[in-house]
Amino acid sequence: MTPQPAEFARKVPKQDRAQHTVDSILRATAHILKTKGFAACSTNAVAKKAGVSIGSLYQYFPSKEALVAALAEEHAREGYALLLETIRDSAEQPRSIQELVRSYIGALVRLHANDPELHRVLMEQVPGIRSGVKAMQQMSNMSAALVRAWLEAHRAQFRPLDVEVATYVLVTAVEAVTHLRLVDRPAQLDTETLVAELSELVLGYLGLNESSRALIRPA
Repeated sequence: MTPQPAEFARKVPKQDRAQHTVDSILRATAHILKTKGFAACSTNAVAKKAGVSIGSLYQYFPSKEALVAALAEEHAREGYALLLETIRDSAEQPRSIQELVRSYIGALVRLHANDPELHRVLMEQVPGIRSGVKAMQQMSNMSAALVRAWLEAHRAQFRPLDVEVATYVLVTAVEAVTHLRLVDRPAQLDTETLVAELSELVLGYLGLNESSRALIRPA
C-alpha cells in the first residue's frame, strides 16, 4: 500500500484494483517527469498517460506536488528495503568487514543506478516539496540507524570513534558521492570502480588496513 503525506491525504487504496490504479498513476508520473520535466507533469497529463479519469486520480492525489511527493516516498522506501535486505543477508554467513562494507555500498550504488533519470529528477524537484523532503529524510534516518547499529556492534574492531559522528560522516559522504555521480556523470567512474573506491574510503576512515579486516561471524 502506498501511504500519502498527511497534508496530501486522500483515499487510500484497499483493493488490488485500486492499488493497480495508484501504481499506474505513479508510473505515469515518473515517465512524464523523466521525459518532459516537472512543469509538464500536470494532473491531466498524468491521468491521460495512466489511462484513468482525472476524477480517479484526484481520489488519491489532489495535486502534482502530491504525486511527486508520493513517488519520492516510494523511491526512498524501496531503497531502505534494499539496504535492510543486504544487511540481513550479510548476517547469515561469516564475512569480512571489507565484504560487508562493499555489500552495503554496492546496495546504495545499485539503488541510485536503478532508474537514474528518475532519481535525478527527484533530487531536483523534491527540495521544493516539503512532504517529499520529509519522506526521504525519514528513510535516510532509518538507513542511518542501520549504519549506527552496525558500527556500535563492531566498534571494538575500529579505531576509537564517536559512533554518532561516524554515522553522520559515513552516511553523508557515501550519499553525497552517489548523488553527485548522477549529476556529474563522470564517464571514467563505472559502478564497480565507485563501489571499490567508496569502500576504501569507509574502511580507511574506520582505521582498518588490509591486515585488520577480520571476519565477522554471526551471533
